[in-house]
Amino acid sequence: MNARLPFRLFWRVYLNGLLLLVLVALAVAGVAEALGREPAGRSPERFAAYAAARVSELRSEPAALDRELRRLHEAFGARMTYYRGELAVAASDEERLEPLGPDQRPRLAQGAFKVPGRRFTMAAPVPGEPGAYLILTGHVPQHSLLRGASFLTAVLLALALASIPLARAIASPLERLGRAVRAFGAGDLGARARLAAGGEVGEVAQAFDHMADRMQALVRSEKELLANVSHELRTPLARIRVALEMAEEGDLARSRRYLGEIGADLAELSRLVDDVLTAARLELAEDRGASAELPLRRERADSRDLVLRAAERFQAAHPGRALALEVEETLPEVLADPALLRRVLDNLLDNAGKYSDADRPIVLSARQRDGALEVEVRDRGIGIDAADLPRLFTPFFRTDRSRARGTGGVGLGLALAKRVVEAHGGRIAVESVPGVGTAVRFSVPRAAAS
Repeated sequence: MNARLPFRLFWRVYLNGLLLLVLVALAVAGVAEALGREPAGRSPERFAAYAAARVSELRSEPAALDRELRRLHEAFGARMTYYRGELAVAASDEERLEPLGPDQRPRLAQGAFKVPGRRFTMAAPVPGEPGAYLILTGHVPQHSLLRGASFLTAVLLALALASIPLARAIASPLERLGRAVRAFGAGDLGARARLAAGGEVGEVAQAFDHMADRMQALVRSEKELLANVSHELRTPLARIRVALEMAEEGDLARSRRYLGEIGADLAELSRLVDDVLTAARLELAEDRGASAELPLRRERADSRDLVLRAAERFQAAHPGRALALEVEETLPEVLADPALLRRVLDNLLDNAGKYSDADRPIVLSARQRDGALEVEVRDRGIGIDAADLPRLFTPFFRTDRSRARGTGGVGLGLALAKRVVEAHGGRIAVESVPGVGTAVRFSVPRAAAS
Protein backbone atom coordinates (compact mmCIF):
# COMPACT_ATOMS: atom_id res chain seq x y z
CA MET A 1 0.00 0.00 0.00
CA ASN A 2 1.30 3.44 -0.88
CA ALA A 3 2.47 5.08 2.34
CA ARG A 4 2.23 8.60 0.93
CA LEU A 5 -0.62 10.65 2.22
CA PRO A 6 -3.04 11.75 -0.49
CA PHE A 7 -2.88 15.39 -1.46
CA ARG A 8 -5.37 17.18 0.76
CA LEU A 9 -8.60 17.84 -0.98
CA PHE A 10 -8.83 21.19 0.75
CA TRP A 11 -5.72 22.47 -1.01
CA ARG A 12 -6.91 21.10 -4.33
CA VAL A 13 -10.19 22.98 -4.05
CA TYR A 14 -8.57 26.13 -2.71
CA LEU A 15 -5.75 26.27 -5.27
CA ASN A 16 -8.21 25.64 -8.08
CA GLY A 17 -10.23 28.60 -6.84
CA LEU A 18 -7.13 30.80 -6.75
CA LEU A 19 -6.20 29.66 -10.24
CA LEU A 20 -9.61 30.73 -11.48
CA LEU A 21 -9.14 34.14 -9.87
CA VAL A 22 -5.73 34.57 -11.53
CA LEU A 23 -7.19 33.62 -14.90
CA VAL A 24 -9.95 36.20 -14.45
CA ALA A 25 -7.37 38.87 -13.63
CA LEU A 26 -5.28 37.95 -16.66
CA ALA A 27 -8.35 38.03 -18.86
CA VAL A 28 -9.25 41.54 -17.66
CA ALA A 29 -5.68 42.76 -18.22
CA GLY A 30 -5.66 41.21 -21.66
CA VAL A 31 -8.87 42.93 -22.64
CA ALA A 32 -7.55 46.26 -21.36
CA GLU A 33 -4.34 45.82 -23.36
CA ALA A 34 -6.32 44.89 -26.46
CA LEU A 35 -8.33 48.11 -26.11
CA GLY A 36 -5.09 50.14 -26.11
CA ARG A 37 -5.09 51.43 -22.55
CA GLU A 38 -1.86 52.89 -21.21
CA PRO A 39 -0.26 51.87 -17.98
CA ALA A 40 -1.88 53.38 -14.96
CA GLY A 41 1.37 54.83 -13.56
CA ARG A 42 1.49 57.63 -16.14
CA SER A 43 -1.79 59.29 -15.24
CA PRO A 44 -0.53 62.05 -12.85
CA GLU A 45 2.01 63.36 -15.37
CA ARG A 46 -0.59 63.29 -18.15
CA PHE A 47 -3.04 65.24 -16.02
CA ALA A 48 -0.39 67.82 -15.14
CA ALA A 49 0.55 68.19 -18.84
CA TYR A 50 -3.12 68.53 -19.75
CA ALA A 51 -3.67 71.27 -17.16
CA ALA A 52 -0.51 73.11 -18.38
CA ALA A 53 -1.79 72.96 -21.97
CA ARG A 54 -5.11 74.51 -20.89
CA VAL A 55 -3.23 77.26 -19.05
CA SER A 56 -1.16 77.93 -22.18
CA GLU A 57 -4.30 78.37 -24.27
CA LEU A 58 -5.66 80.96 -21.83
CA ARG A 59 -2.47 82.71 -20.74
CA SER A 60 -3.47 85.87 -22.67
CA GLU A 61 -6.91 85.92 -20.98
CA PRO A 62 -6.35 86.31 -17.23
CA ALA A 63 -10.02 86.18 -16.32
CA ALA A 64 -10.65 83.05 -18.37
CA LEU A 65 -7.45 81.50 -16.99
CA ASP A 66 -8.59 82.15 -13.44
CA ARG A 67 -11.98 80.55 -14.14
CA GLU A 68 -10.35 77.47 -15.75
CA LEU A 69 -8.05 76.91 -12.78
CA ARG A 70 -11.01 77.13 -10.39
CA ARG A 71 -13.00 74.74 -12.61
CA LEU A 72 -10.16 72.20 -12.57
CA HIS A 73 -9.90 72.56 -8.82
CA GLU A 74 -13.62 71.96 -8.36
CA ALA A 75 -13.71 69.10 -10.85
CA PHE A 76 -10.61 67.20 -9.76
CA GLY A 77 -9.79 68.61 -6.29
CA ALA A 78 -6.26 69.64 -7.36
CA ARG A 79 -4.90 72.97 -6.24
CA MET A 80 -2.84 74.80 -8.91
CA THR A 81 -0.66 77.88 -9.18
CA TYR A 82 0.59 79.35 -12.46
CA TYR A 83 4.11 80.79 -12.25
CA ARG A 84 5.98 82.94 -14.66
CA GLY A 85 9.49 82.97 -13.25
CA GLU A 86 9.13 83.87 -9.56
CA LEU A 87 5.77 85.58 -10.13
CA ALA A 88 2.56 83.76 -9.28
CA VAL A 89 0.24 84.87 -12.09
CA ALA A 90 -2.91 82.92 -11.20
CA ALA A 91 -4.07 80.24 -8.81
CA SER A 92 -7.02 77.94 -8.29
CA ASP A 93 -7.68 79.42 -4.83
CA GLU A 94 -6.40 82.11 -2.52
CA GLU A 95 -3.46 80.15 -1.17
CA ARG A 96 -0.47 80.12 -3.51
CA LEU A 97 1.72 77.00 -3.83
CA GLU A 98 5.44 77.43 -3.41
CA PRO A 99 7.37 77.91 -6.64
CA LEU A 100 10.11 75.58 -7.86
CA GLY A 101 13.59 76.18 -6.61
CA PRO A 102 16.30 77.34 -9.03
CA ASP A 103 17.81 73.87 -9.08
CA GLN A 104 14.45 72.28 -10.00
CA ARG A 105 13.41 74.48 -12.93
CA PRO A 106 15.83 72.92 -15.45
CA ARG A 107 13.85 69.64 -15.18
CA LEU A 108 10.86 71.39 -16.80
CA ALA A 109 12.63 71.00 -20.12
CA GLN A 110 11.94 67.25 -19.83
CA GLY A 111 8.19 67.68 -19.23
CA ALA A 112 5.99 67.19 -16.22
CA PHE A 113 7.55 65.62 -13.12
CA LYS A 114 6.95 64.94 -9.48
CA VAL A 115 8.55 67.60 -7.30
CA PRO A 116 11.07 65.98 -4.93
CA GLY A 117 10.51 66.64 -1.24
CA ARG A 118 6.86 67.62 -1.66
CA ARG A 119 4.05 65.21 -1.14
CA PHE A 120 1.60 64.80 -4.03
CA THR A 121 3.04 67.75 -5.89
CA MET A 122 3.62 67.87 -9.66
CA ALA A 123 5.19 70.50 -11.91
CA ALA A 124 4.59 70.88 -15.66
CA PRO A 125 5.96 73.39 -18.19
CA VAL A 126 3.40 75.70 -19.82
CA PRO A 127 3.93 75.75 -23.60
CA GLY A 128 4.61 79.13 -25.21
CA GLU A 129 6.58 82.26 -24.42
CA PRO A 130 7.57 83.63 -22.06
CA GLY A 131 8.54 80.48 -20.13
CA ALA A 132 6.17 79.50 -17.33
CA TYR A 133 5.15 76.44 -15.35
CA LEU A 134 2.27 75.07 -13.34
CA ILE A 135 2.45 73.63 -9.83
CA LEU A 136 -0.27 71.13 -8.84
CA THR A 137 -0.90 69.39 -5.55
CA GLY A 138 -3.61 67.49 -3.71
CA HIS A 139 -5.81 64.93 -5.35
CA VAL A 140 -4.59 64.02 -8.77
CA PRO A 141 -7.09 62.11 -10.88
CA GLN A 142 -5.99 58.57 -11.63
CA HIS A 143 -6.53 56.74 -14.79
CA SER A 144 -9.78 54.75 -14.87
CA LEU A 145 -7.87 51.56 -15.65
CA LEU A 146 -5.81 52.00 -12.51
CA ARG A 147 -8.94 52.41 -10.44
CA GLY A 148 -10.41 49.37 -12.12
CA ALA A 149 -7.27 47.35 -11.48
CA SER A 150 -7.24 48.41 -7.84
CA PHE A 151 -10.87 47.53 -7.46
CA LEU A 152 -10.32 44.18 -9.17
CA THR A 153 -7.32 43.43 -6.94
CA ALA A 154 -9.35 44.17 -3.83
CA VAL A 155 -12.17 41.96 -5.06
CA LEU A 156 -9.80 39.10 -5.89
CA LEU A 157 -8.12 39.39 -2.51
CA ALA A 158 -11.48 39.34 -0.74
CA LEU A 159 -12.56 36.33 -2.76
CA ALA A 160 -9.29 34.53 -2.00
CA LEU A 161 -9.82 35.04 1.72
CA ALA A 162 -13.52 34.24 1.63
CA SER A 163 -12.94 31.05 -0.35
CA ILE A 164 -10.91 29.50 2.51
CA PRO A 165 -13.94 28.55 4.66
CA LEU A 166 -15.86 27.58 1.53
CA ALA A 167 -13.10 25.24 0.39
CA ARG A 168 -12.83 23.83 3.89
CA ALA A 169 -16.59 23.30 4.09
CA ILE A 170 -16.49 21.33 0.83
CA ALA A 171 -13.32 19.39 1.48
CA SER A 172 -13.68 18.53 5.17
CA PRO A 173 -16.68 16.13 4.93
CA LEU A 174 -15.24 14.51 1.81
CA GLU A 175 -11.91 13.95 3.52
CA ARG A 176 -13.67 12.48 6.56
CA LEU A 177 -15.71 10.20 4.34
CA GLY A 178 -12.55 9.20 2.47
CA ARG A 179 -10.78 8.28 5.71
CA ALA A 180 -13.74 6.14 6.77
CA VAL A 181 -13.83 4.36 3.40
CA ARG A 182 -10.10 3.68 3.45
CA ALA A 183 -10.27 2.37 7.03
CA PHE A 184 -13.23 0.13 6.18
CA GLY A 185 -11.44 -1.15 3.08
CA ALA A 186 -8.38 -1.90 5.22
CA GLY A 187 -10.46 -4.19 7.44
CA ASP A 188 -11.75 -1.88 10.17
CA LEU A 189 -15.42 -2.92 10.04
CA GLY A 190 -16.31 -0.40 12.75
CA ALA A 191 -15.20 2.59 10.64
CA ARG A 192 -18.05 5.04 9.94
CA ALA A 193 -18.21 8.55 8.49
CA ARG A 194 -20.90 9.72 10.97
CA LEU A 195 -21.44 13.00 9.12
CA ALA A 196 -24.30 15.17 10.27
CA ALA A 197 -24.04 17.35 7.16
CA GLY A 198 -26.98 17.57 4.79
CA GLY A 199 -26.93 17.67 1.00
CA GLU A 200 -25.45 15.18 -1.40
CA VAL A 201 -22.27 14.58 0.63
CA GLY A 202 -24.31 13.88 3.77
CA GLU A 203 -26.53 11.44 1.86
CA VAL A 204 -23.48 9.62 0.48
CA ALA A 205 -21.98 9.42 3.99
CA GLN A 206 -25.22 8.05 5.44
CA ALA A 207 -25.46 5.52 2.62
CA PHE A 208 -21.90 4.41 3.34
CA ASP A 209 -22.65 4.05 7.07
CA HIS A 210 -25.74 1.96 6.33
CA MET A 211 -23.79 -0.19 3.90
CA ALA A 212 -21.01 -0.63 6.48
CA ASP A 213 -23.61 -1.64 9.10
CA ARG A 214 -25.02 -4.28 6.76
CA MET A 215 -21.56 -5.55 5.85
CA GLN A 216 -20.57 -5.78 9.49
CA ALA A 217 -23.78 -7.64 10.33
CA LEU A 218 -23.20 -10.00 7.41
CA VAL A 219 -19.66 -10.78 8.52
CA ARG A 220 -20.86 -11.30 12.08
CA SER A 221 -23.59 -13.63 10.82
CA GLU A 222 -21.07 -15.66 8.86
CA LYS A 223 -18.89 -16.04 11.95
CA GLU A 224 -21.90 -17.01 14.04
CA LEU A 225 -22.95 -19.55 11.42
CA LEU A 226 -19.50 -21.10 11.39
CA ALA A 227 -19.47 -21.27 15.19
CA ASN A 228 -23.00 -22.70 15.40
CA VAL A 229 -22.48 -25.30 12.69
CA SER A 230 -19.25 -26.37 14.35
CA HIS A 231 -21.15 -26.71 17.61
CA GLU A 232 -23.92 -28.73 15.95
CA LEU A 233 -21.37 -31.07 14.34
CA ARG A 234 -19.47 -31.70 17.52
CA THR A 235 -22.16 -33.75 19.31
CA PRO A 236 -22.90 -36.33 16.57
CA LEU A 237 -19.21 -36.67 15.79
CA ALA A 238 -18.48 -37.39 19.42
CA ARG A 239 -21.25 -40.03 19.56
CA ILE A 240 -19.98 -41.65 16.37
CA ARG A 241 -16.48 -41.79 17.81
CA VAL A 242 -17.71 -43.36 21.05
CA ALA A 243 -19.83 -45.88 19.15
CA LEU A 244 -16.87 -46.86 16.99
CA GLU A 245 -14.62 -47.24 20.04
CA MET A 246 -17.19 -49.51 21.74
CA ALA A 247 -17.64 -51.56 18.59
CA GLU A 248 -13.90 -51.93 18.39
CA GLU A 249 -13.83 -53.11 21.98
CA GLY A 250 -16.54 -55.65 21.20
CA ASP A 251 -19.34 -53.97 23.19
CA LEU A 252 -21.91 -54.20 20.40
CA ALA A 253 -24.92 -53.77 22.70
CA ARG A 254 -23.89 -50.31 23.86
CA SER A 255 -22.82 -49.41 20.35
CA ARG A 256 -26.33 -50.17 19.07
CA ARG A 257 -27.82 -47.88 21.70
CA TYR A 258 -25.78 -45.03 20.34
CA LEU A 259 -26.92 -45.74 16.78
CA GLY A 260 -30.40 -44.37 17.53
CA GLU A 261 -29.03 -41.14 18.95
CA ILE A 262 -26.61 -40.85 16.04
CA GLY A 263 -29.50 -41.26 13.63
CA ALA A 264 -31.45 -38.47 15.39
CA ASP A 265 -28.39 -36.22 15.26
CA LEU A 266 -27.88 -36.90 11.56
CA ALA A 267 -31.55 -36.15 10.88
CA GLU A 268 -31.16 -32.84 12.70
CA LEU A 269 -28.04 -32.04 10.68
CA SER A 270 -29.80 -32.95 7.47
CA ARG A 271 -32.62 -30.60 8.38
CA LEU A 272 -30.12 -27.85 9.18
CA VAL A 273 -28.45 -28.27 5.79
CA ASP A 274 -31.85 -28.22 4.05
CA ASP A 275 -32.76 -24.98 5.86
CA VAL A 276 -29.50 -23.33 4.85
CA LEU A 277 -29.87 -24.38 1.21
CA THR A 278 -33.53 -23.31 1.03
CA ALA A 279 -32.80 -19.93 2.61
CA ALA A 280 -29.91 -19.43 0.19
CA ARG A 281 -32.08 -20.24 -2.84
CA LEU A 282 -34.84 -17.88 -1.73
CA GLU A 283 -32.36 -15.09 -0.98
CA LEU A 284 -30.64 -15.60 -4.32
CA ALA A 285 -33.99 -15.30 -6.09
CA GLU A 286 -34.74 -12.07 -4.20
CA ASP A 287 -31.36 -10.62 -5.15
CA ARG A 288 -32.07 -11.26 -8.84
CA GLY A 289 -35.08 -8.97 -8.65
CA ALA A 290 -38.78 -9.23 -9.15
CA SER A 291 -38.36 -10.86 -12.56
CA ALA A 292 -36.56 -13.85 -11.08
CA GLU A 293 -38.75 -16.87 -10.51
CA LEU A 294 -38.87 -18.01 -6.90
CA PRO A 295 -37.91 -21.64 -6.40
CA LEU A 296 -41.41 -22.78 -5.39
CA ARG A 297 -43.27 -25.86 -6.51
CA ARG A 298 -46.80 -24.60 -6.10
CA GLU A 299 -49.80 -26.83 -6.04
CA ARG A 300 -53.24 -26.75 -4.47
CA ALA A 301 -52.82 -28.09 -0.96
CA ASP A 302 -55.21 -28.96 1.86
CA SER A 303 -54.07 -26.57 4.59
CA ARG A 304 -55.85 -28.49 7.36
CA ASP A 305 -53.99 -31.64 6.40
CA LEU A 306 -50.68 -29.71 6.45
CA VAL A 307 -51.35 -28.42 9.96
CA LEU A 308 -52.48 -31.76 11.39
CA ARG A 309 -49.54 -33.65 9.89
CA ALA A 310 -47.14 -31.08 11.37
CA ALA A 311 -48.72 -31.73 14.77
CA GLU A 312 -48.27 -35.47 14.31
CA ARG A 313 -44.59 -35.07 13.42
CA PHE A 314 -43.99 -32.88 16.46
CA GLN A 315 -45.70 -35.33 18.81
CA ALA A 316 -43.74 -38.21 17.31
CA ALA A 317 -40.46 -36.36 17.81
CA HIS A 318 -41.41 -35.08 21.28
CA PRO A 319 -43.60 -37.76 22.84
CA GLY A 320 -43.49 -36.13 26.26
CA ARG A 321 -44.70 -32.67 25.15
CA ALA A 322 -48.32 -31.54 25.36
CA LEU A 323 -49.58 -29.99 22.12
CA ALA A 324 -53.04 -28.41 22.12
CA LEU A 325 -54.77 -28.14 18.75
CA GLU A 326 -57.23 -25.38 17.93
CA VAL A 327 -57.86 -26.13 14.28
CA GLU A 328 -61.09 -25.17 12.56
CA GLU A 329 -62.92 -27.92 10.75
CA THR A 330 -62.88 -26.07 7.47
CA LEU A 331 -59.73 -24.41 6.30
CA PRO A 332 -59.09 -22.93 2.84
CA GLU A 333 -56.99 -24.56 0.19
CA VAL A 334 -53.72 -22.76 -0.51
CA LEU A 335 -51.66 -22.59 -3.68
CA ALA A 336 -48.30 -23.29 -2.13
CA ASP A 337 -45.19 -25.39 -2.01
CA PRO A 338 -46.27 -28.04 0.57
CA ALA A 339 -42.71 -29.03 1.45
CA LEU A 340 -41.76 -25.46 2.32
CA LEU A 341 -44.93 -24.82 4.34
CA ARG A 342 -44.29 -28.04 6.25
CA ARG A 343 -40.83 -26.75 7.06
CA VAL A 344 -42.30 -23.49 8.35
CA LEU A 345 -44.69 -25.38 10.64
CA ASP A 346 -41.96 -27.75 11.81
CA ASN A 347 -39.57 -24.88 12.59
CA LEU A 348 -42.16 -22.95 14.59
CA LEU A 349 -43.20 -26.00 16.59
CA ASP A 350 -39.58 -27.00 17.13
CA ASN A 351 -38.74 -23.49 18.44
CA ALA A 352 -41.74 -23.59 20.77
CA GLY A 353 -40.51 -26.93 22.12
CA LYS A 354 -36.94 -25.72 22.59
CA TYR A 355 -37.75 -22.51 24.41
CA SER A 356 -40.48 -23.69 26.78
CA ASP A 357 -40.47 -26.18 29.60
CA ALA A 358 -41.82 -29.68 29.03
CA ASP A 359 -44.70 -29.23 31.48
CA ARG A 360 -46.12 -26.25 29.67
CA PRO A 361 -48.33 -27.02 26.68
CA ILE A 362 -47.83 -25.61 23.22
CA VAL A 363 -50.85 -24.40 21.30
CA LEU A 364 -51.16 -24.83 17.54
CA SER A 365 -54.16 -23.04 16.09
CA ALA A 366 -55.33 -22.60 12.50
CA ARG A 367 -58.28 -20.69 11.16
CA GLN A 368 -59.61 -18.94 8.11
CA ARG A 369 -59.50 -15.15 8.32
CA ASP A 370 -60.00 -12.47 5.66
CA GLY A 371 -59.63 -14.92 2.80
CA ALA A 372 -56.38 -16.39 4.07
CA LEU A 373 -55.12 -19.26 6.16
CA GLU A 374 -53.87 -17.99 9.53
CA VAL A 375 -51.72 -20.25 11.69
CA GLU A 376 -50.43 -19.48 15.16
CA VAL A 377 -47.93 -21.35 17.35
CA ARG A 378 -48.03 -20.18 20.96
CA ASP A 379 -45.88 -21.28 23.87
CA ARG A 380 -45.46 -20.32 27.52
CA GLY A 381 -41.69 -20.30 27.46
CA ILE A 382 -38.80 -17.96 28.14
CA GLY A 383 -40.03 -15.24 25.79
CA ILE A 384 -38.00 -12.69 23.85
CA ASP A 385 -36.72 -9.28 24.92
CA ALA A 386 -38.30 -6.34 23.12
CA ALA A 387 -34.86 -5.17 21.93
CA ASP A 388 -34.33 -8.49 20.12
CA LEU A 389 -37.66 -8.55 18.27
CA PRO A 390 -36.55 -6.35 15.31
CA ARG A 391 -33.64 -8.72 14.57
CA LEU A 392 -35.56 -11.92 15.11
CA PHE A 393 -35.91 -12.69 11.39
CA THR A 394 -32.25 -11.91 10.65
CA PRO A 395 -30.42 -15.06 9.51
CA PHE A 396 -28.21 -16.65 12.16
CA PHE A 397 -29.37 -14.26 14.87
CA ARG A 398 -29.85 -15.85 18.29
CA THR A 399 -30.90 -14.09 21.44
CA ASP A 400 -28.90 -14.34 24.63
CA ARG A 401 -31.78 -16.24 26.22
CA SER A 402 -31.67 -18.91 23.50
CA ARG A 403 -27.89 -19.25 23.75
CA ALA A 404 -28.08 -19.61 27.52
CA ARG A 405 -30.65 -22.40 27.18
CA GLY A 406 -28.16 -24.55 25.26
CA THR A 407 -30.74 -26.04 22.92
CA GLY A 408 -28.58 -25.79 19.82
CA GLY A 409 -29.63 -24.37 16.48
CA VAL A 410 -28.06 -21.77 14.21
CA GLY A 411 -30.71 -19.06 14.27
CA LEU A 412 -32.10 -19.79 10.83
CA GLY A 413 -35.57 -21.21 11.53
CA LEU A 414 -37.49 -17.93 11.80
CA ALA A 415 -35.51 -16.31 8.97
CA LEU A 416 -36.39 -19.21 6.69
CA ALA A 417 -40.03 -19.11 7.82
CA LYS A 418 -40.27 -15.41 6.94
CA ARG A 419 -38.77 -15.94 3.49
CA VAL A 420 -41.07 -18.86 2.73
CA VAL A 421 -44.22 -17.08 3.94
CA GLU A 422 -43.41 -13.90 2.03
CA ALA A 423 -42.55 -15.93 -1.08
CA HIS A 424 -46.14 -17.19 -0.90
CA GLY A 425 -47.48 -13.64 -0.59
CA GLY A 426 -48.16 -13.94 3.13
CA ARG A 427 -47.07 -12.20 6.32
CA ILE A 428 -45.52 -13.34 9.55
CA ALA A 429 -45.31 -11.63 12.95
CA VAL A 430 -44.09 -12.36 16.46
CA GLU A 431 -45.50 -11.27 19.82
CA SER A 432 -43.53 -12.08 22.93
CA VAL A 433 -43.20 -11.17 26.58
CA PRO A 434 -40.08 -12.28 28.48
CA GLY A 435 -40.96 -14.94 31.03
CA VAL A 436 -44.53 -15.27 29.74
CA GLY A 437 -44.28 -16.76 26.28
CA THR A 438 -44.15 -16.22 22.53
CA ALA A 439 -46.72 -16.35 19.76
CA VAL A 440 -45.68 -16.60 16.11
CA ARG A 441 -48.47 -15.98 13.62
CA PHE A 442 -48.38 -16.23 9.84
CA SER A 443 -50.94 -16.08 7.09
CA VAL A 444 -50.97 -17.35 3.51
CA PRO A 445 -53.56 -16.30 0.89
CA ARG A 446 -56.13 -18.90 0.01
CA ALA A 447 -56.06 -20.42 -3.45
CA ALA A 448 -58.31 -18.85 -6.08
CA ALA A 449 -61.43 -20.77 -6.95
CA SER A 450 -60.73 -23.25 -9.76
